[in-house]
Amino acid sequence: MATEQPVPFEEPPRQLTRGEVFPLLGGRSALAHEHLLPIFVTVCLSLALLVLVPQTKITASEEISRAWVIYYGIAIYIAFLVTYYVNEMCGRPKRLWVLAVVALATALLLDTPFWVSWAKLFYDLIPGDQWQKSSNVVAQLAGYWFGTGLCEEGFKALPLIGFALVGAGLAFLHRQAHGRPAWIWTGLRKHIGLCGPRDGIVMGVASGAGFFIRETLGQYVPKMMGETQYAGSQAFDGLVLLLGRGLPDLTGHSAYSGLFGYFIGLSVLRPKMAIYLLPLGWFSAAALHGAWDATGNLVANPYVQLTLLVILALLSYVLLGGAIFKANDISARQPIRPVPATAALGAGDDSG
Repeated sequence: MATEQPVPFEEPPRQLTRGEVFPLLGGRSALAHEHLLPIFVTVCLSLALLVLVPQTKITASEEISRAWVIYYGIAIYIAFLVTYYVNEMCGRPKRLWVLAVVALATALLLDTPFWVSWAKLFYDLIPGDQWQKSSNVVAQLAGYWFGTGLCEEGFKALPLIGFALVGAGLAFLHRQAHGRPAWIWTGLRKHIGLCGPRDGIVMGVASGAGFFIRETLGQYVPKMMGETQYAGSQAFDGLVLLLGRGLPDLTGHSAYSGLFGYFIGLSVLRPKMAIYLLPLGWFSAAALHGAWDATGNLVANPYVQLTLLVILALLSYVLLGGAIFKANDISARQPIRPVPATAALGAGDDSG
């Protein structure tokens, strides 16, 4: 008896679709998942730099003006990439415009008298600045922890506390409303409120980015440029300082404030534990930040200094990465339902 030979499978011929020939017209998948926005921003910055680089001889004042435009372009670009990357790792809990508002709020607060009073509290009243200049190593470390760590990390967290309170207020309005208005308040809370650890991380990273841009371009770069006489040297030295501080300091600021933001978001979910969680996050971020600055100023041997800085950087990024993974896990397990807000920060699910 002859055995039947299997008929080979042949896919029926079909016509190519418009989406296959032109992928961008085939839906929003490419735009949503292929991260075209960073590529678009990179192309725009490259073209802008090409236009801003002088092709002919210009005056000294024009050279400095163009240099400042380039400084801000590069600083914002680096801050955008870091914030965008962390937001992607957290599952895009917040729109980029919200993160831009957080960064802008932190940067603008640095130009207010409130920052002056806040800094005096930690540097003069405590006094962190005097301890940093002490001959005792323990006193110096305490000075960096109080003066740099607690001062700056607490300040960067202030916009996050504000957005947590906004989320609590919107949750209250949701409970008082019925029907469509209730859903409107819920949607607003999800988009602009700090509702959980993931929101806290990405908003903390954005706040750190805003702090970095304002501190670097408002303090360090002008100081460096003021130490040289000629416009060309000023522009070059300012650019070198910006690039030298760019990635390590920006990612450091973002890691510390993102870690503290995780604890702020966790306090929103567990308001009864906020009295323990908030100090833990603040002191941890301050310890990492203070140790970074202390190492750069107290360790003379460049090889030992580099080794310690690498260890501190890796530790900061590992802690931030662990916070991101845990925040994503909490979000996956959290029921999607409104939770009553507390008087302080409010409570809610990590629906962002």
